[in-house]
Amino acid sequence: MAAPMSPEVRRALRLAGYVALTLLVYWANDHTPAEIRLGILYIVPVLLVTWTDGLAWGLGFAAATIGLREIVSWEQLPTEMPLLWRLVNTASYVVVLGVGMAGLQRLRSIQDQLSHLATNDPLTGLVNARSFAARLTQELERNRRYPRPLALIYLDLDDFKVINDSHGHQTGDAVLRLVAEAMRSSIRQSDIVGRLGGDEFAVLMPETDAALADQAAQRLAAGLRNRFKGTPTVTASIGVVSCVAPDASTDELLRRADQAMYEAKRAGKDRVVQVAI
Repeated sequence: MAAPMSPEVRRALRLAGYVALTLLVYWANDHTPAEIRLGILYIVPVLLVTWTDGLAWGLGFAAATIGLREIVSWEQLPTEMPLLWRLVNTASYVVVLGVGMAGLQRLRSIQDQLSHLATNDPLTGLVNARSFAARLTQELERNRRYPRPLALIYLDLDDFKVINDSHGHQTGDAVLRLVAEAMRSSIRQSDIVGRLGGDEFAVLMPETDAALADQAAQRLAAGLRNRFKGTPTVTASIGVVSCVAPDASTDELLRRADQAMYEAKRAGKDRVVQVAI
C-alpha cells in the first residue's frame, strides 16, 4: 500500500493545479476573439485558492491574474479606447474579486467557528465528551497495531455543587475555566484534555506508563490546590487507569477510570486512586 501524501505535498499539488488553471484561462482568453470576454474566468482560481489556502495566497493569485488580464486586454481592445475606460474595466474586475474574496473569508471564519463548537466545550475550550471519546478510540486502535502503554486520568471536582450554591453559577463557571487552565499547564503538549460534562474532566496520555501517569495525576491535584488557595477552595478526586491490554475498549477505560475516581471520593476526596488494565 502506498504511503499517504503529506499535507505539504498535497498543498504543493493543489497550488500547482491552480496555477495550471490560471494559465489555461490566460491561453483561452488570448486565443479567442476580443468579443468573447473570458477574463472573468480568472475569478475561479483566485476564489479557489482563497478558500483552500488563505487570503495571502488569494491576494497573490489576484495580483497575477490582474497582470495577465491586462496583457491580453492591451492586445485585444481597440487602441483608440480611452485610458479611463480601460482603468474602469480593471477596477470593476478588482471590485468583483474583492467582494468574492471577502465573502469567502467570512464564510471560512464561520465554518471554523462551527467546527470548533462541534468538537470543543464552549465554556473551557477543552475538547468535549464526544470528541474526547473519539480520540481515545483512535489511540486504542493505534495501540492494537503498535502496542504502547496508555493512561487515562478522570477528574471530578470535590463539592462543586456547594460552590455553585454558595457563590453563584458565574463563580462556578469561572472556577471551571480556571480548572481547565490548571490542567493545561500541568500536562504535556501531546496529552489531550477534555471536559466530559459538568465538573468532570479527563486527560488522555498516549505512550504513558503507570508511574508517569501517577506523577501527572499527583501534579495535577497539587496544581489545583495551589491555584485555589483562597475562597472558594477547590480540590479534586482523581482516578487513573493505566492500560497495556491490547483488547481494551473505550467504554471499559472510561468506566474503570470513573470507578477509580469514586474510590478516591469514598476514601476522603482530594486524592488519586490508580488501577491497571
